Amino acid sequence: MILRIHWKHGRRAARSVRLARLDTLLARMELRPSGRLPENDAGIGGFLRQFQRVPLDRFLSRPARFYNWNHGPPALRPLEAPLGSTGRTAILCAGFQESAQIRCFPYREAEEVASFAPETLAGPWERLAELAGLALSKRVDLSCVETALIPFTGLKHGRLTARERELLWRAFPVPVFEQFRGFGQELLAWECDAHEGLHIVEENCFFELEDDGELVLSGLGCEEYNLLRVGTELTARIATPPCGCGIATPRLVCLRPREAEAIAV
Repeated sequence: MILRIHWKHGRRAARSVRLARLDTLLARMELRPSGRLPENDAGIGGFLRQFQRVPLDRFLSRPARFYNWNHGPPALRPLEAPLGSTGRTAILCAGFQESAQIRCFPYREAEEVASFAPETLAGPWERLAELAGLALSKRVDLSCVETALIPFTGLKHGRLTARERELLWRAFPVPVFEQFRGFGQELLAWECDAHEGLHIVEENCFFELEDDGELVLSGLGCEEYNLLRVGTELTARIATPPCGCGIATPRLVCLRPREAEAIAV
């Protein structure tokens, strides 16, 4: 089944990267939306409301139903650096571009990571927490880490809490820059040096808040899975005023599990 897009005028209007990726996602899922497709980014939210939310546990229990079996080999992604340069960087998972200064360590080889003498550590937050525990117990020397930590969070990697941030700070007293990533390691939101929430990478995703407060994700930059309005079991505020760093993109603020939100209320 092919999704055909018809335009009222003879000349096709220019589509933003975000809208073009939404078109591709709908075609891949063979969906027939009611009404016209949005003509600009401002209309995406209202358009998506016609589709039901997919509970996160439904996706996690049957991921094959959402898998894009026609996707090509996954491309290696660059590591987005909030400081511009992170020096010698060890990434504690696969899927990223390597260089003389950046190396991936997808397995638990703490000694090998230490021998690389990284100035920055990046990767799933639980892997960073493991290294933090080894460093605090003096089982591995990572005193070379003097620039930054970049913990990956998200639906695949879980959520970084205040307790884990404190653990990372005690082991490595350097700035922490959280990166919220998707199932294909695509960057969805990132923390800047102002630490006032996570800047949303709008061409890769669309976040919306349901009436019950749950943060819902549509993945536009992931080719491996078809993710349309998947619940995250998280709550947040989507802030639009400019950040203290000067960047004006919307941000995820006060991101937390829904259970924690209920307890707070």
